Amino acid sequence: MTLPVPGFAAHLADRPEDIALVRCRRGTSRTTTRGELVRDAHALAERLHEAGVRPGHKAVVMTRDAHDLTALAYALGVLGAVPVLIEPRAEVGRCLEEVAPDVFIGEPLAHLGRRVLGWGRTHVRVPLVTRAAPRALGERLTVPGQRNGGPAGRPGGSDPSGPPPPPDLSPPSLLSPPSLLSPPSLLSPPSLLSPPEALSLRPEDPEGDPLAMIAFTSGSTGRPKGAEYRHSTLAGQIAALRTLLDPRPEDVLLAGFLPIALLGPLLGPATVVPAVNHLAPARTRPEEILGPILRHRVTTILASPAVLGLLAGHCARHRLTLPTVRQILSFGAPLRTGLADALRAAVPAEAEILSVYGATECLPVSACGDHALRAARAEPPAGQAGTCLGRPLPGVHARILDADTTGLGEIAVAGPTVSPAYHARPEADAATKSVTDHGVLHRTGDLGRLDEEGRLWFLGRKAHLVTGTGFTLPTEDIEAAADTAPGVRRTALVGAGPAVCQLPVLCVEVEPSASRPEALAAVRAVLAEHPEGHRVGAVLPHRRFPVDPRHNSKIDRMRLAGWATRRLRGRLR
Repeated sequence: MTLPVPGFAAHLADRPEDIALVRCRRGTSRTTTRGELVRDAHALAERLHEAGVRPGHKAVVMTRDAHDLTALAYALGVLGAVPVLIEPRAEVGRCLEEVAPDVFIGEPLAHLGRRVLGWGRTHVRVPLVTRAAPRALGERLTVPGQRNGGPAGRPGGSDPSGPPPPPDLSPPSLLSPPSLLSPPSLLSPPSLLSPPEALSLRPEDPEGDPLAMIAFTSGSTGRPKGAEYRHSTLAGQIAALRTLLDPRPEDVLLAGFLPIALLGPLLGPATVVPAVNHLAPARTRPEEILGPILRHRVTTILASPAVLGLLAGHCARHRLTLPTVRQILSFGAPLRTGLADALRAAVPAEAEILSVYGATECLPVSACGDHALRAARAEPPAGQAGTCLGRPLPGVHARILDADTTGLGEIAVAGPTVSPAYHARPEADAATKSVTDHGVLHRTGDLGRLDEEGRLWFLGRKAHLVTGTGFTLPTEDIEAAADTAPGVRRTALVGAGPAVCQLPVLCVEVEPSASRPEALAAVRAVLAEHPEGHRVGAVLPHRRFPVDPRHNSKIDRMRLAGWATRRLRGRLR
């Protein structure tokens, strides 16, 4: 599916008075309509052009403000420049050296890091600051739309102080800038300049599908890599997400992960962005998530298990429900049945709870509802283990590579949602990408199987396989079983000691309200019933697992394995 109109601006201008974004913080809401977002993006594009940004320039955007991020990304698309998204706590210096950006746009704190740590020193020629800051950090870029405050009620109304002036959506050329989503044949030249000059500034792409964005992986499973998104990639992602969401005109979407704000307005629903702590999502105040859901009558929630856990726990403690929510999409890490149960208790019986599988390089791939997740865990098909991921979405093709005699191998996917390449990483492309009849096939690095019904099963990361003397253990099957033990928040299977003769160690994070001895005893009881449980050589309690910076949901197993190895030094050969 592609957008039926040429360009993101024309898509948004279709209903210019409808709400596009609602930014929430400490009980207040600031709204931006779809028409205002178009106007803000074009005003920003003019300012960026005046500052020296040109087609083909790579521009790092580092801001925690949903409106700024969205308007800047759209404005860069208008100019034919390429937004670059990097995790603030990732190896930013190495990422910038790799991507060699021409432009760095960000908050004063981001620019301070750039100056002090030397990020992109040899490449950045246009530093632009989105807030007031000393001139030494860069030129001030005033972002339109930082001014409006909106009502605290359901998105759809305007500021009580008076309606905003109607967005100026003329001339028609402003409605069809180079799109972040439209197929190349529908792209129109930038409207900021006269047509001949605009056409001369726009670089020609020999394949007709220019680079639209570079999004770096979080680095939670290795060195961060910049996944390239072509225009067709973003179109595929939008189409797949719309298939999952099946949005309705009255829907209101809550984005628990900042980059979702980029796609939210293009998916259709008003997008509410709560004040999640983007540097440490698990430390967000639950009220900052719950308040916007209730005030704006949110119908759809997209968030990581860490954020959803905060919400579910707060609802359980205070006996609260979420009566307007009809759909929850969990992504970033497997959704455990315990969390699914807690969410189920807070939403209407007919609400849909989905565990979405994918990665920065291919999102989304598949989805599995919570009822199917429980059934698959209780009675897995013969020969299957681990966590059911559901069937691949329409247009997405999954296969298992290098499978062993049990069908276990590496999950690989092809389709319109797959990033065709890593930026400036030919060795990574050679290791993970190949061309098939369905497009670029991407090796995910995940271990899994396909069952007879065409469903994917996840067994853990290939790099996290525990290799003992004469055996190997994938992580997910044992963890998913142990996570069901009473009093257990989550578990992690790691290998202590050198490869090939590792001691399998199950680390256990106990719920704060639970008895540690009782929780550990429950875990050992689960292991005693598991066919591979006898191979686990030690069960160690851990106060709080180290996690990835983006979602706070993926466990940093390298650090955890190092901790376990130190704890068991006397027992290892």
